[in-house]
Amino acid sequence: MITKYIEKVRIFNHYTNYKGRLFVKTLCDLFNDAAEAQTEMYKVDVDTLNAQGFTWMLHRLHIQLTKMPQKEEVVTIETWPSGIDRFFALRDYRMLRENGEELVRATSEWMYIDMKRRRPLRLPQNVIDLSTHHQIEKLHLHTLLEEKEFTGEVQGSRSFTATFDNIDFNGHVTQASYVRWITNSLPFGFLKAHVLVEIEVIYAHEILPDSCIFSGYRIEDRGTEVIVFHEVKNQTGELTHCLAKTVWQKH
Repeated sequence: MITKYIEKVRIFNHYTNYKGRLFVKTLCDLFNDAAEAQTEMYKVDVDTLNAQGFTWMLHRLHIQLTKMPQKEEVVTIETWPSGIDRFFALRDYRMLRENGEELVRATSEWMYIDMKRRRPLRLPQNVIDLSTHHQIEKLHLHTLLEEKEFTGEVQGSRSFTATFDNIDFNGHVTQASYVRWITNSLPFGFLKAHVLVEIEVIYAHEILPDSCIFSGYRIEDRGTEVIVFHEVKNQTGELTHCLAKTVWQKH
């Protein structure tokens, strides 16, 4: 019987920003580490799949942040395979304080990829069984972002280069690096005055080593919250690598 993978993690100082809050990029890395540990237990981890010519590729990530943990807190991370939707294997995550208070929840969609052709395949039966043969309740987050939702003028952008430290086991930019570039495209003054409470990313095309990308944004102030639309494009602007939508609260 499949159970949740559960791990306690200390939020070290270098995991946090100057206000002592966990970086959202590091949150993604911690979730990835926990997922990797569980997939290793069931022999559907990246190394095992790579040896067979396959891999996992993230299609969608949705994170809801009630509170970000502070430096030196000890938190619990939970993750589990949470279902199947068409060609996607679903995986959920939670982060909790030691008293059981939920800080963060997240859902994700993963594609099973033929590495040689770089194309998605039907999920193998063992993955389907792992994702459906249990009684763990699926997390439900209301969809924040629709495909091709970004409309209107880009208000600002920053350029980034895919350096060695951004590259993952598949030879392209890590999904956590996309998240960092999405949030870091915003002005320092905006980030200083707002707290991120929700983010959803749709990954469209991989970014290869040494590529230069532009992370653009458009901000909509809706009173009690601020919505930001994001798009990450290649250097010529012809290819969209990902779309994202973030929700921020003023503080």
